Amino acid sequence: MSRNPQKKPVIAVVGAGPGIGEAVARRFVQEGFIVALLARTEDKLQTMSTGIEADFGKHTAHYYITDLRVEEQVISSFKSIKEELGPVDVLVYNAGARRVNGRSILDTTTEEFENFTKIKLGTIIFTGATGSLRGMPGLSSFSPGKFGLRSLAQIITREYQSRGIHAAHLVIDGPVDGKLIGGVTRRKWERAGEREKLEEADRFIMQPTDLAKIYWYLHTQPRSTWSQELDVRAEKETMFSKL
Repeated sequence: MSRNPQKKPVIAVVGAGPGIGEAVARRFVQEGFIVALLARTEDKLQTMSTGIEADFGKHTAHYYITDLRVEEQVISSFKSIKEELGPVDVLVYNAGARRVNGRSILDTTTEEFENFTKIKLGTIIFTGATGSLRGMPGLSSFSPGKFGLRSLAQIITREYQSRGIHAAHLVIDGPVDGKLIGGVTRRKWERAGEREKLEEADRFIMQPTDLAKIYWYLHTQPRSTWSQELDVRAEKETMFSKL
């Protein structure tokens, strides 16, 4: 049974969570999409889905409990999305390497990605990081996966762009003002008495709602000028990725 009777375009946010994932979901719903949220933790998914529906109306958000390390669950969830909501128009791969390690990303089978393309995707956006371009001490469990994700984005571009699929890799070059990193950063500023940073946080740390605008921009780029990779950082942030 269809849970999308108005046949709205569908965005699937893989690795959805508070912060970037939720902000992107909300931006696309605001633009007329219906969102499928995929992650492992049901209470977080339920909270995000309920919040989106409270702000944008019933049936604008649906969630699918999915362990992204288990291929069968990923395929099953996308099958359910297609049956219940319709073909996925936009896929945002927001899973972090701290939750899904680099090996699971690199070992993802051809069958899984063929399933993505068989459901008529239009845009695939991969969330990258400084670690996508530059290895740093202490990030051995993070950077390798992000390096691999960048390579995967390039491969998908070369294989599928001529078929009308826009694949883009977004390098988030610095901290994001989410519940975890944002909270730690703000407490650090408070302890140091850095009032300027607390009062103008968007100059020092990336805001999820602003990042969501970048994801929407990538999706709406005209086909004569598609970006394959884009890097963003806050005004006062060091340009880590280019060092």
